[in-house]
Amino acid sequence: MVAKEWPSYSGSMNQEQPFQPAEFCIHRMLGDIKQFARREPGQAMAAAVGVGLLINLLPTRMVAGTAAVMGAMLVRPVLLSLGVTKALELCCQKSSTQLPS
Repeated sequence: MVAKEWPSYSGSMNQEQPFQPAEFCIHRMLGDIKQFARREPGQAMAAAVGVGLLINLLPTRMVAGTAAVMGAMLVRPVLLSLGVTKALELCCQKSSTQLPS
């Protein structure tokens, strides 16, 4: 089964690589995985067993700790960028309403 095709958006800024929704990327990745499993069933089975063992052998504390550290590192820049975006949005909104008609 091949992932269904989504229409490309013409309003994207990068014309060489148009914007694609996350759902399309996930469908495409799952389609690629299914094709690989059909082409190479032995390798797909070995990869699945290896990933399963790796997930079960990793300590939960290490995985949760890594996720917490990465999340804490990203909170400040994300909040700052969201604040700047909102401030610019409010400034542009006020200036566009103050222009004479």
